[in-house]
Amino acid sequence: MILGRNQQALTMARTRSSRLAGVAVALAIFLAAAATAAATKGPATPTAPAAPAAVGDFAGLVDIGGGRRLYLECRGQGSPTVVLEAGYRNHGGIWSVEPVDGQQPTVLHGVAAFARVCSYDRPGTVLSPEDLSRSDPVPQPRTAQDIVTDLHALLHAAAVAEPYVLVGHSDGGLFVRLYASTYPGEVVGMVLVGHAGNGCR
Repeated sequence: MILGRNQQALTMARTRSSRLAGVAVALAIFLAAAATAAATKGPATPTAPAAPAAVGDFAGLVDIGGGRRLYLECRGQGSPTVVLEAGYRNHGGIWSVEPVDGQQPTVLHGVAAFARVCSYDRPGTVLSPEDLSRSDPVPQPRTAQDIVTDLHALLHAAAVAEPYVLVGHSDGGLFVRLYASTYPGEVVGMVLVGHAGNGCR
C-alpha cells in the first residue's frame, strides 16, 4: 500500500515536472529583459562574505536565526538570481525531478545553464509520507506572510545576491507576488506558472 502511494507521488511529481520543463526556456528569454532592468537599478547590494550560498553550487541547511534552518539549493552564476517557489505540497525538489519525457533538463539545471538559480523547501510541505520538507518543522498552519518572512530571512542569511527574478508555480505564485510587494527593491521580475489543461501557461 505504501509502495503504491510512493509510486503515485513520484508519477505526480514527474508529471508536474514535465509541465514545468518549458519554464527554463521561458526564463531564458525573460532574463534578458530582467538583466537590463537590473543594470538600470545599479550594482547589487553588497553581501556579507563567506555565506553558504553566495557563490558556487550549494545544497544544504541554512540557519535563518531563532534556532531554525531552511533547506536551500543554488546552482549556476549570473545576475539577476532566479528564485524558484514550489506549488502546493511541493518542496524545492520538484524543480529537480526528471520530466516524464526525459527530453528536457530539470528546471533547476536548465536555468543554471544561463543564470544563478535557487530553490528551497518551505517548512511543512508533504508530498507523501516519505517525501517531506528538508527544512526544520514549524507549527502549522502558516500564513503567506510567514512564508515570505522565511524566504527573505533565508536569502539574506545565505547571501543570495540581489536582485531577484521570482518564479512561483501554482500556489507559489501567491507567495512570490507578496514577496515582490513587500520587498520591491529586491525584485526585478516575476514569472507565474500555472496549469492550463495538460500544459503550462
